[in-house]
Amino acid sequence: MEKIQRILVATDFSSRADRAVQRALQLAAEHQAKLNLLHVLPVFSLETFKHLISETPLETEQRLYNHAKAVLQNKSEVLAGEGVAVEHHVAIGRAHVEINRYAKSHYADLVVIGDQGETFVQELFLGTTASKTLSRGNLPLLIVKQEPKGQYKHVLVPVDFSRSSLEALDVALKVVTGSSIHVLHAIEMPLGRKMKQAGLNAKSIDLYRDKMLSRAREAMEKLVADHVRGDTRVTCIIEYGRAPAVIAEKTKFLDIDLIVIGKRGETELDEVLFGSVTKHVLYETPCDVLVVNPVAGSPSSP
Repeated sequence: MEKIQRILVATDFSSRADRAVQRALQLAAEHQAKLNLLHVLPVFSLETFKHLISETPLETEQRLYNHAKAVLQNKSEVLAGEGVAVEHHVAIGRAHVEINRYAKSHYADLVVIGDQGETFVQELFLGTTASKTLSRGNLPLLIVKQEPKGQYKHVLVPVDFSRSSLEALDVALKVVTGSSIHVLHAIEMPLGRKMKQAGLNAKSIDLYRDKMLSRAREAMEKLVADHVRGDTRVTCIIEYGRAPAVIAEKTKFLDIDLIVIGKRGETELDEVLFGSVTKHVLYETPCDVLVVNPVAGSPSSP
């Protein structure tokens, strides 16, 4: 993703989806990108309405489609008034399928959705549409939780030095403009308690901690050399602790308004939709979250 040229935002016309639309509009203005506005008319809703009204199925479908298209066109005209090039489309089908299909066919660089809504976005934290969108697509997915208040100011990128997390950093450097970017690595000591139970003394445990810290510093230096390349927006942080807890603490302390995170890490199975750390971030942090899929065909680690 060399440059953000086209942003796709999906809306179900709910107030939470409107937040996503406003954030997408803001990002499109920042990057001078084209904005694609998509509404997916669920097949389930069509089937329900067909049984409740006396019109023929085709008339019902056409009426619902025309209404959605009119609402979407009105929204598009309002957005275009902000000086951004806007296209809109109404699709019929399963939300995650249509989102990924449209994103692929229109060469979107970024997909934006709200955290909840009246239809597909409502099921986000149950893992339905969002999880399927991530698992079956390969584009960065921005989940908007907050009311947009200007450009992102403080961005956090948790890294475990896996290919997925490094790609997340690359995306963060391209998507955000003028923001401070904090690259965070949490050093976990999963064997610390067992070491004590096994009778190892404090000196041996400290040596093990120092070795892990040395490795983390080397990896961070390589990350800076390979990816940051002198970008003054970036600050690197290394701390001991469980990753979810450290991320939560830093999100609050640094007043983070966007977390950019890879979908998987080195220690997580590829079959798992969200890595455990990513799940914690999605569930427990109040800020917007940009989840980055590993590029198709890339290895899970460097």
